[in-house]
Amino acid sequence: MGIRANLLKGMDTWVGSPLCRLTGVMTWYRYRDQQIPITPGLSSIRRILVIRPGGIGDMIVLLPALQALSQACPDAQLDIACEQRNRGICSLAPFPCHPIPMDTQPVKFLAQLARNPYDVVIDTEQFHHFSALFAYWSRAPMRIGFNINPRRNALYTHRVDYAPDGFEGEQFMRLLQPLGIPPQSSRLDACLKRHVAGLSIPPPSLAIPNDPYLVLHPFTGAHYKQWPSDRLVELAARLHASPGLVCVLSGGATDRPSCETLAHAIEKHGIPVCNLAGKLTLPQTARLLEKAALFVGLDSGMAHLAVAMGAPTVILFGASDARKWGTTGLRHAVVRNLLPCAPCCIFGYHKPCRHLACMQGIPVDDVITACQRVLTAGD
Repeated sequence: MGIRANLLKGMDTWVGSPLCRLTGVMTWYRYRDQQIPITPGLSSIRRILVIRPGGIGDMIVLLPALQALSQACPDAQLDIACEQRNRGICSLAPFPCHPIPMDTQPVKFLAQLARNPYDVVIDTEQFHHFSALFAYWSRAPMRIGFNINPRRNALYTHRVDYAPDGFEGEQFMRLLQPLGIPPQSSRLDACLKRHVAGLSIPPPSLAIPNDPYLVLHPFTGAHYKQWPSDRLVELAARLHASPGLVCVLSGGATDRPSCETLAHAIEKHGIPVCNLAGKLTLPQTARLLEKAALFVGLDSGMAHLAVAMGAPTVILFGASDARKWGTTGLRHAVVRNLLPCAPCCIFGYHKPCRHLACMQGIPVDDVITACQRVLTAGD
């Protein structure tokens, strides 16, 4: 976990929490004698704001709910308050939406929130406090959020239940219930493939292998999700031996040094490898995943993007909950080491652990078996 993320979580706990409590008390006192808010008709809604803090994976899992919302309110302007890194995901979405970065220019975001009134604000954040405050400060007559953190409850006009052990896409879909929008499929499987295929995406400066290739996403920003490098090398070697997949490494700019080290280790075994970490735009990465024979990686935004682009996927889970963030189906597999202490990560917080046995205990054989299953699923 990075210093910036820890700082933001600390601010949310020590500043956001008491602000929510104080605002909630003031709201209850001011509106205690008023009637329950009336839900507006979908045809009368003109401006909608959806608040989505968090990473790329969260945004991708939210896409089916956003699409259902866009289809139900086709004439409404749909704004997405998100982090700067998620603007690219919004550009790949198969429906019109306008991303508003709230992390790089927070003062400008708050000013825009006060200046542009919304009919509906939906807070998709599961637990933290500042997003609920943003929803409240918007002064929207309808503010929807999860009924899970009591300090936030008074800031919403409508609350929906949240299942801590349910698939996250289904929880996001529940946020549409107060609007009268019937639940739809929350599956990510190939949900972006058709739209991205029609986009004009400049080819990368580096050549993509013509032979069938494996996209290996070996690193994330969270150390507790890492799998040992020697097993990554063995995995690449065995998948090159059979079914003959060329290894392509993916990752962000911060992953490039680690991927260089891993690429050298793989090449020492005589295995061709293409290191594209930090060298592709998000649309180029989506196109790379669309054409991949197989994706293997850790629980990450890249894994969710691979599913959304229709690639066969094998995803390794440890501290995070595969029930919430994993994808099931013939072309998708989850690999984990079943331990009494795992999963231990909830709402972005995880228990301190010296050994990380949940990831260290995943053998290469289990991953190979999962790869063989998803590769033969269409046969």
